Amino acid sequence: MSFDLSQFHAVFFEEAAEHLTALEAILLRIDPARAAPDDVAEIFRCAHSIKGASATFGFDDMAALTHGMESLLDAVRKGWLPLDRGRIDACLAAGDVLRRQLAGHRDGVASDAAAAARVSLEALCVEPESALAPVPELASAEAGECVLDLEFVVARVVAGSDVLIDNLVDELAGLGELLAVERPPAGAAAGAVWQVRLRTGRTVSEVRAVMALVTEPGELRIEAVAPVQTSMPGAGGAPGFAADCASGGAAEEAEDGSWGFFVPLPPLRDPAAAAPAGNGGEGRAAAVARGHTGDNSIRVNVDKVDHMINLVGELVITQSILQAAASEVDPVLFERLMSGIAQLQRNTRALQDSVMSIRMLPVSMVFSRFPRMVRDLAEWLGKQVELRVAGANTELDKALIERIADPLTHLVRNCLDHGIESPAARRAAGKPATGLVTLQAAQHGGHIVIEVADDGAGLDRERILARARQRGMAVSEAMSDEAVWQLVFEPGFSTAETVTELSGRGVGMDVVERAISELGGQIEIHSTAGRGARFAVRLPLTLAIVEAMTVAVGEETYVVPLDFIVESLQPTRDMIRSVGGVARMIEVRGSYLPVLALADHFAVPRAERDWTAGIMVLVEVHGMPLALFVDALVGQQQVVIKSLEANFRRVEGFAGATILGDGRVALILDLTALAARLRRALAVAA
Repeated sequence: MSFDLSQFHAVFFEEAAEHLTALEAILLRIDPARAAPDDVAEIFRCAHSIKGASATFGFDDMAALTHGMESLLDAVRKGWLPLDRGRIDACLAAGDVLRRQLAGHRDGVASDAAAAARVSLEALCVEPESALAPVPELASAEAGECVLDLEFVVARVVAGSDVLIDNLVDELAGLGELLAVERPPAGAAAGAVWQVRLRTGRTVSEVRAVMALVTEPGELRIEAVAPVQTSMPGAGGAPGFAADCASGGAAEEAEDGSWGFFVPLPPLRDPAAAAPAGNGGEGRAAAVARGHTGDNSIRVNVDKVDHMINLVGELVITQSILQAAASEVDPVLFERLMSGIAQLQRNTRALQDSVMSIRMLPVSMVFSRFPRMVRDLAEWLGKQVELRVAGANTELDKALIERIADPLTHLVRNCLDHGIESPAARRAAGKPATGLVTLQAAQHGGHIVIEVADDGAGLDRERILARARQRGMAVSEAMSDEAVWQLVFEPGFSTAETVTELSGRGVGMDVVERAISELGGQIEIHSTAGRGARFAVRLPLTLAIVEAMTVAVGEETYVVPLDFIVESLQPTRDMIRSVGGVARMIEVRGSYLPVLALADHFAVPRAERDWTAGIMVLVEVHGMPLALFVDALVGQQQVVIKSLEANFRRVEGFAGATILGDGRVALILDLTALAARLRRALAVAA
């Protein structure tokens, strides 16, 4: 009966990508001069896992390339070859090719980009001058044969099962001549150790491949007591090593027990079971048991999660409708109804939080791309840069994770290109030659703040103002630093003197602001001349359901995201001022705030125009404080965001829509777009 492996392709693609990410992260942080054995072993395990899974699914191009990488790393971890910058670069380049191959298999497009990477790996498989000492021949060993000592633990077989034990002996006899078998005593605990002496004409790799089917992962040790001309280390170095680099190689179990795509099952034996000495004072069975932990997670298609979140959103709307209807009845007469609705509200909130947590992913999924990018970009720019990452485990909605990557990439590239100085310039300024770029994330209430910072020269205020004047923008020396920094978000604005592959075309920061604004977020800039700049990106934790304030303007109801609101107040006559050509502003504790009257902006009929008769909602957008004039505050509540573009079309000034408890549709204000329009209007008036 044929078995269709294509049903597991999606899992393979995901796990292979995870292995490639882990492999690259270790290669970037490892110090060639003091490479930790655990790091080298982990890189080897990643390559081995990809190779085994690729071979299993028939992706021979990936299997061949990872085999070359695995062979190189195996020689490094065994001390046959040194780990130097060239070998690290070759493995990184091979990782890039593997990503392209993986994408090709995922999209059904063949990729033949592996040739150069394989040649590079094979060129670095230089055999050492000396390796392990030659193994003495036994007088009884025939030419081409080898006597092997095997020590192993039977995989998933409880000792005492005669049928399975007999099958195991048959497997061993099929490999050659059994010279001695020390089987566990009757009634021995699961995990007992077998010892076998075998004369065989097979290579060690072939023996290991067969034994991997019946032995516990990581619990197979093979020692030769007579030479094998094709695979065991001999007097001339490491015979078979260079050949392994150039060939596809047979699939074999890694010494650490990794089986690639297939996760080893937990051991059936007692972890404390006794085992022969020689394992550093620890029983072999206990060592294996310690390395195996149960997996309590499942993989679910994201479409199913999205559908569940949509249903929860509808449940939130239904709960709001019931609550609005119940508010019109007598709570004394309908005590049970009110109690039930209150319980429904609590359960709905708990269900919503639980379902939303399913979509939450660590921001490390985005951060993991930057170490390699910083390394390559710094080398291309001739700069020395260290990247520090903090808060990588902070969680963010999957939809935001996918869309925040490009804006963050722009910011990191700008830090390296514009912020960090050359080593000579840094030394002249009394700084270390190596610049520092910091990438960190932290959760603050219902939002996440991602900061990209550098210790470079900082933003040049005078150059920004000069370039703004050249573009005909209304600027003055009296502008605050925060207002000057906001100029870099203007479309087409750039202070670069020359156009390069990285900068100078005026495309970048306006794209960053627009992308972040579309996610309901804000970006702030803080800079100190000579000490560096910091870009703080503030995002909601999720795009599906947000806390908001509903406001009334005439007969219309609008929704203001709560994250933007600072406070609300009712102004008095003496708070209304005329400042610098602007007809009316309000003064709040010594600060003059521009006012956006929603009734005038959206031409709402029968709305309040007298500022002293309405409410001012003070908000802050990208560091710019302003006031929204509305008729009244309706109340604070959770709203389910519905896309206008998906259901109607894009409407300027609105970020989406929601359904209120009374069944009406309310529009959600796009405060970033409204603030930008107000800023331009003020510049013209000035």
